[in-house]
Amino acid sequence: MRRAPRRGRSLLAAGSTPAFSLLELLVVIGIIALLTALLLGVLSRARGAAKSVQCISNLRQIGHAMLDYSSANNTKLPDPHAAGVSWEQCLSLYVSDDQLFRCPADDELYPVVGSSYDWRDTGDPVTTLAGQSIESVIRSDAVLAFESLPGWHDKGTMNAVMLDGSARQMDKVECLNDLQRPLRASDLRQK
Repeated sequence: MRRAPRRGRSLLAAGSTPAFSLLELLVVIGIIALLTALLLGVLSRARGAAKSVQCISNLRQIGHAMLDYSSANNTKLPDPHAAGVSWEQCLSLYVSDDQLFRCPADDELYPVVGSSYDWRDTGDPVTTLAGQSIESVIRSDAVLAFESLPGWHDKGTMNAVMLDGSARQMDKVECLNDLQRPLRASDLRQK
């Protein structure tokens, strides 16, 4: 009569060691590879979202600096052409750090020109804010400053700050079309 093994006693023969079969090992490696790929994708998207949030924060601070500038200059916004300096330099007294003009996702423009952003200096008296009084603008939702190139965060989008100080991600066509819309009541009647 054969005896049943006692509890806690190994069923393996004496001297043998437990091992995975090749198939079991390949399955485990495959599962680990799949989980790693999923995790890397999630981390990449999270990193991209964090960059977009920082960019929107930068734009919001730029918008506040513009409003501070206008408060100190008889409600007028900067006029870089008349001042002979860039709009970023016009705001230098109102920003705490020049890195504010760098979008974390921009590896193209900032290293070359020193700013990732542009603002509503269109050159057209009907649509520009350069040298204009903010009191003359009737659209508080007008785009004030924006990313210089679309698609840094999501394809077909741009981050922008509005004249009312709110900032958001918007469709690039919507953002660029807004730059062509008149800002003052007198200009609306003419168009």
